[in-house]
Amino acid sequence: MSRLTLDWYNLEQKPGKDLCLKIPLCDVYSRIIDRAFPDLVHIGWREDTKGTCYTYFKSIAAEEQEQLTAFLDLLKQLLCITRTKVLEQHFKDELTEAYALDFNFEQDKHPLEYTQAGKAERAAKEEQNPKAIEGLAKVLAKVIELHPAMNRADFIAAIPPRPSKAFHLPVELVKQIGGLLNRNTGLKVTKIEHEKLKTLAVEDKVNALMNAFTLHEPVAGKTIVLVDDLYQSGVTLWSLARFLKQNGARAVYGLACVKSWSDSDNV
Repeated sequence: MSRLTLDWYNLEQKPGKDLCLKIPLCDVYSRIIDRAFPDLVHIGWREDTKGTCYTYFKSIAAEEQEQLTAFLDLLKQLLCITRTKVLEQHFKDELTEAYALDFNFEQDKHPLEYTQAGKAERAAKEEQNPKAIEGLAKVLAKVIELHPAMNRADFIAAIPPRPSKAFHLPVELVKQIGGLLNRNTGLKVTKIEHEKLKTLAVEDKVNALMNAFTLHEPVAGKTIVLVDDLYQSGVTLWSLARFLKQNGARAVYGLACVKSWSDSDNV
């Protein structure tokens, strides 16, 4: 599975016991939780049944428990996107984590019907609707605020556009996210003019982006959140993450408005 959701979690504390957290999809979500809360002391993740695991937190403060609960609730609302088998042929661990607010279309609806996030992304991108852009920026900013690792990032940056592109939704979103979070945003990275990637095979997309980016400021040791409108095949996001890691970035997170159902087109 390359698109995951945290369907449930169980966080409870019995009298006289430490706080216990049990989660599914342990190989993915245990690492996400540990990255988000590196200072929380626990006994380590113990395997349970059917891919679940659990741990006990030692001496967790009330505020920390509140933050942990808010983060777990956030993960239930997001799509966590991992590498597809096709991407595994070209990439390794360049993206630390990647998320989308939702799919762009509802599942099993004929004719096709946009999700709420899909409607907003379409209006923001194709119509440049100010209210849609503002609404998406607010949701993305809230995700960054509630995701401790993203909230600690040194840069919140847009996927750079091709020079010929007059309007680029990720740039507009990042501008508003900066205002909402009251922090500087942006990263001085540019992309060369290249052919449109939409119709290319994954290998051709990877080759087209191999030397497409130029960095104009240091990122060594930094954590970066990359904002995009649509996560389709993921090649652009993974390619830029690889480029930033090659330039010394410590961690790169991806955050998209929507994920397409297919990894090769928009539907």
